[in-house]
Amino acid sequence: MQKLLLTGRPRCGKSSLIQKYTIGLPLNGFTMQRLTQEGITWAFRLLDLAEEPYTTQLETERHWDDIAISLVAPGKWQGNADVFEGKGCQALERSLFSSGLVILDELGIFEEKAVKFQQAVFRLLDSKLPVLGVLKDKHTPFLDRVRAHPSVAIVEFPSQEAVDRVEALTGGFRGQKR
Repeated sequence: MQKLLLTGRPRCGKSSLIQKYTIGLPLNGFTMQRLTQEGITWAFRLLDLAEEPYTTQLETERHWDDIAISLVAPGKWQGNADVFEGKGCQALERSLFSSGLVILDELGIFEEKAVKFQQAVFRLLDSKLPVLGVLKDKHTPFLDRVRAHPSVAIVEFPSQEAVDRVEALTGGFRGQKR
């Protein structure tokens, strides 16, 4: 099955595009939910899409247990490998036994120390499951290995090609129940 990862500049609509075309579909995998306070991003939660709705942003002051990335100083972000290794691995491992579309939104630089999470990502990429996700436009050993995976197609967004390929990939899941 196809593995399609979108890449592009920050905040250009990659996750929003995926969310638009997956509404109502049976989903597995994860997304990083942007947490904002008065419109300013202060953290990202890891959502397990088999259990939680695909919402890319939430205005809140609440400090959740599953915050994977936090703003620790102006312009300085810090990842929490334990969230990727715990909840993130659980979401990915569950996906291996599913029949729905697997979302990886987004693979980025903060997973670098989450070795079990990385291994789970590659088990999914090696599987026959369809994968749709976002790949950070940065270079790390993990992200470069994902780019080099033979089953992965990388498409730049915004582009009509990205829209067409997301629509084609998700179209096969219309009518399936969650």
